[in-house]
Amino acid sequence: MMVRQFLNPPNWFTSASLFCGLYAILLAGQAQGDANYFYKAGLMIFYAGLFDMLDGRVARMTGTGSAFGVQLDSLVDIISFGVAPACLVWFWALQDAGPFGLFVAGSLMLCGAFRLARFNVTTDGKAHKYSQGLTITLGGGTVGAVVMWQASEGWGAPQNPVLTVLLVLAVSFLEVSSVPYRTMKTFKLSPKTLAGTVLVLGVCLAVGAVYNISTVLMLLGVTHVVSGPIEALYTWPRRRREKRALRQRKATGLHDDQPEDEGVPSATD
Repeated sequence: MMVRQFLNPPNWFTSASLFCGLYAILLAGQAQGDANYFYKAGLMIFYAGLFDMLDGRVARMTGTGSAFGVQLDSLVDIISFGVAPACLVWFWALQDAGPFGLFVAGSLMLCGAFRLARFNVTTDGKAHKYSQGLTITLGGGTVGAVVMWQASEGWGAPQNPVLTVLLVLAVSFLEVSSVPYRTMKTFKLSPKTLAGTVLVLGVCLAVGAVYNISTVLMLLGVTHVVSGPIEALYTWPRRRREKRALRQRKATGLHDDQPEDEGVPSATD
C-alpha cells in the first residue's frame, strides 16, 4: 500500500514541494543577514508553488489522484506555504521585535493551517469559480516573493518593519476570511481573452528576464492578494440585492400552499 503511494507520480511533485519548503527554512535560518540567502529561500517557496500546482495537473492527466494524495498535499502546504514563509519573514525582519514579531510570523502559519482545515471539511470535490478566502499557497507565496524582491534589490532587513507587519497580518486575515477569490479551475478563455493573457504573460516574462524575476513575482502576488477585497467591495451591492431577493422568495414561499384569502398567523395571533 505505502510503496504504491511512493510510486504514484503526483506524490513525487508533492514531495518535491515539501523539500523546497524545507530548504527554504534552512536557508532562512542560516542567512545571518545575507540577502542572497533570503533571495534563495524566497525562490524555493516559489518552486514549491510550481510543484504544488503541477501535482494536481499530473493527477488529472494520469488519472492517479487519490484521497491519500489530497491529504498529503494539505500536510505539505502547511510546511511549504505556512511554516517556511513564517520562518523567512521572521529571520528577515521580525526577530528583533521579540514576542510581537513571533506573534506576527506565527499568525501566518496559524491562519494558513486554519484555512486548510476549513477547506478540507467544506470541499465537495467540485470546481468552483471562487474560493473562500485567500489560499495558503498564494498567501505564503506572496510573502516569500516580497522578501525575495527586497533581497534582490540589496535591501537589508528593515529597521522599522511596519510595512512587513501589515503585509503579514493582512495576508493572515485574508486567508481565514470569507473574501471570495477567483480560481483558475473554471476559468475559460475566449480567443480575445487568450490573446490578452498571452500578451500579459509575455510582458511579465520579458520584464523578468531583462530586469528581475522577483519583481514580477512580487507584483503578481500583491495584485492577487488585493484583487479579492477590491472585487468583494465592487460586487457587494449586487450580492446584497441577491441575498435580499433570496430572503423574499423564501418568505413568499410560506404562502404557496395556503389559500389566497388566508395569511400566515402573526406572533400576536
